[in-house]
Amino acid sequence: MEIVAPAGNLEKLQYALAYKADAVYLAGQQFGLRAFAGNFTLSELRAGIEYAHALHKKVYLTLNIFSRNQDIAALPEYLQEIRKLPFDTVIVSEPGALKLVQKHTDFPIHLSTQANTTNHAAVKFWQEQGVKRVILAREVSYSEMLEIRDKVPEMELEVFIHGAMCMAWSGRCLMSALLNERSANRGECTHPCRWEWNLLEPTRPGQVFSVQEDERGSYLMHSKDLCLLKEMPLLTTSGISAGKIEGRMKSTYYAALLSRTYNEARQTSDQFSDHWQQMAAEVCKVNHRPYFTAFFYNKDEAELQPHLPIIDVNKCSEQWQFCGKVSGSEDGLLWFDCLSKIESGDTVQIIFPDRNQDVTFFADKFYDDEKNLVTMTKPNRRFAFPLQIETADWGLVRKLDSSASEENA
Repeated sequence: MEIVAPAGNLEKLQYALAYKADAVYLAGQQFGLRAFAGNFTLSELRAGIEYAHALHKKVYLTLNIFSRNQDIAALPEYLQEIRKLPFDTVIVSEPGALKLVQKHTDFPIHLSTQANTTNHAAVKFWQEQGVKRVILAREVSYSEMLEIRDKVPEMELEVFIHGAMCMAWSGRCLMSALLNERSANRGECTHPCRWEWNLLEPTRPGQVFSVQEDERGSYLMHSKDLCLLKEMPLLTTSGISAGKIEGRMKSTYYAALLSRTYNEARQTSDQFSDHWQQMAAEVCKVNHRPYFTAFFYNKDEAELQPHLPIIDVNKCSEQWQFCGKVSGSEDGLLWFDCLSKIESGDTVQIIFPDRNQDVTFFADKFYDDEKNLVTMTKPNRRFAFPLQIETADWGLVRKLDSSASEENA
């Protein structure tokens, strides 16, 4: 099963692939469903494809907005611009874009989850339209996935395995468009489902009542985040072609760490392996809402549980903060570009594509870019740890947030 990672920009593409993703999905400057992800110019698309293909990895271009008349008019010109770039596929969400891609290019086509495909008859229909892979709706359960696979065995199927969930059918939501005139279905979502909402009582005009959830307020409509780490043994043996990680708006660290973790999970077949506890701890080390399995289970949940690793991805008490990217190593100093403050006494980890190479230490001193000894780092500057390691390639720096860990203990 492929691990398909998000790539909001060229750096995220490079790190996701270095950390063992098999493919990335990304968007150009138009027609993608994440308008604020950074996205790629034509020259960056070319560079990203060349980089991925040199590693024998794949690049999937998203053209998955819900096209309006003006988009359909503009799409052919854009397709002419990109048709010579060797994308491994393009992802579309509706028939108009599908037909134009087929008319103007030779790209294989994947169908977006936005098409909310939930049954084998629909999958068969899209197969007849020339679609190579269907990214199933997130509402589809595991047993339904298997039935679709059995009914349409020639079709590649992809499912989401990790990331944010929408409080709307397959992500089709009008709230942002109505409240802010920015359409979620055109890549401009302002995520009003995650705002703090309050209640009004008709006989008490002007009084706002908060439904207490935590110290930050109440978030009545926000969803938990999807995490199918424990379910990977089922998915890797199910005939599902790919598992997708949501998050083109997330950090380089997020794309890298989750690519690494899910790659390790698909290679761990022993449900009793100690690796599962370590992987469960890793998925907790990115910013996330409480995890759940969403719609994965249907009536077969009790039957499946004995065959799965015994882990709880919501029990990790430690919280970690992404602090920077390693830039090189020389003369016993490990240099990094700092993104968040580290102070003397912090617990720091340098992580790498191979988790066995991770290094953990108590940071007691640092050097600035002029090799002066300092007691803390500052964002947007270069610092060094007095640390000798064999290779610094692709290292990412994170620190233990001790205050958060104590609160959650």
